[in-house]
Amino acid sequence: MTEKNHLDLKGKELIILGERDGVPAHTIEQAVEGLGAKVAYSSTQCFV
Repeated sequence: MTEKNHLDLKGKELIILGERDGVPAHTIEQAVEGLGAKVAYSSTQCFV
């Protein structure tokens, strides 16, 4: 039996919320677009 260790996001639309002091939305966008996802909305916020 083989195990799948990848995330299949092809054809999915995502909403991305990044954090200013953590991982910004732009960085997350680059990662998920490489997995085949489409970004519907993304924003980097400051949560205090």
